[in-house]
Amino acid sequence: MFSKFSIQSKYTLVFVVAILLVAVGFLLGVQDLKVKQLRNEARAVAEQVVSFRAWVAGSGVVWVDKLSPDFHDYLGKKMVHEGELMFSKNPALATRELSTIVAKSATRAKFRVTSDEYRNPANAPDGFESKAINSFKRGEKSGYVDGVDGGTYRYAQPIFVAKACMRCHGDPKDAPKEVIEKYGDKKAFGYKVGDVRGIISVSLPDITLAEVMSSFVNPYTIGLVGVAFLVSFLYTQFGLIRRMQVLTAKTERIAKGGFDEEITAPKGAADEIDQLAHAVDMLRRSLVIATRHLQKRKP
Repeated sequence: MFSKFSIQSKYTLVFVVAILLVAVGFLLGVQDLKVKQLRNEARAVAEQVVSFRAWVAGSGVVWVDKLSPDFHDYLGKKMVHEGELMFSKNPALATRELSTIVAKSATRAKFRVTSDEYRNPANAPDGFESKAINSFKRGEKSGYVDGVDGGTYRYAQPIFVAKACMRCHGDPKDAPKEVIEKYGDKKAFGYKVGDVRGIISVSLPDITLAEVMSSFVNPYTIGLVGVAFLVSFLYTQFGLIRRMQVLTAKTERIAKGGFDEEITAPKGAADEIDQLAHAVDMLRRSLVIATRHLQKRKP
């Protein structure tokens, strides 16, 4: 059935199919770009959290001279001059408070630190986070785990036990008494340097393809696609179809005996239609010569 179509129809159909394939490839590329953008944004947040935790862990704890009403938890306390109390915050507490502050802000990215060996029930992992922790611990994933869940992009990056972490997560006998008094000596101990302690879990609003496409689809791109289609149509119509129609008409006149119908190609032209025209003209000349020979042989 396809063979019954005109060249114009065939070319239009092929052109439309090509445009659709390019569009599909473009959408796949946009999808990949979208995921990479979200992943890079989440990774940047996670690395900042890693740096913050490393700073706190490097100092052991940070001390504050008063507790905010929103953050009244602390690890230990000590009396300083004139009866003033100071309160300590370990990396877990400091990070959780930072996470709470970020969650209440207008920033897109939210994060939390969690582990399968959590000491605070508020830090319990959800389903995505539990799977990520298990993947890291089994060695199935080493760098990150990500995905989209209910319109939210989820990203998890492992936290590895560093030497500075061993005092509070190694042997309970070596732990500060404030840690034992607050958390006991059973949870989150027995780690070695390099072990997966937990994860940094980052959440970002997912970017829909429509939102990404809106930055690409504009009057300029639509206009350029329209111009491409128009140029293709005009070239097909006048650069191919019209020339083929002229050649067909001349060939039909030759077939009916019009041997004087000379077929010439534009000077310097050498595309396939010109080559066909030259071949037809050679055939015409051969027919002229053959006809003359036959006429001479007639009695």
